[in-house]
Amino acid sequence: MRPAVPLLATLAIALVATACSDDDAQRSDGAYCTEVGNRLADLNTPALATDDDIERVLDSWRAVAAAAPLAVQPDWEVVVDNMETAATVDPNDPESVQRMADAARAGEPAATRVISYTYERCSVLIGTETPVTTTPLQVPPTVDE
Repeated sequence: MRPAVPLLATLAIALVATACSDDDAQRSDGAYCTEVGNRLADLNTPALATDDDIERVLDSWRAVAAAAPLAVQPDWEVVVDNMETAATVDPNDPESVQRMADAARAGEPAATRVISYTYERCSVLIGTETPVTTTPLQVPPTVDE
């Protein structure tokens, strides 16, 4: 019975590796950019008249986050959390409004990274502000005399 243990371990490792590579393929820039393009109206100009509209828009944000490459996935998680928090805001409840304001401030760096990443990789703008892209300063090598 002992010889089966290494074989099972090898099969388990192969299954995990296959699952990870499938997930990585779905998280390519191409798949991400396609998902962003397919959901751009909900990302930029959502029509929010009913609870169903809100849920549809949240589903769009979640779908794009699920397709996000690993480099930007943690930032997308923050953005989606903030969108879900925003969906629960009661404008007549100051604590609810403050909770959203605090979440928005805390999530701003992640949102900026999502916007920049999407603009750089997909040439698509989420929001209304084009991100500022900078070129790293090129310092010439010093010559020892």
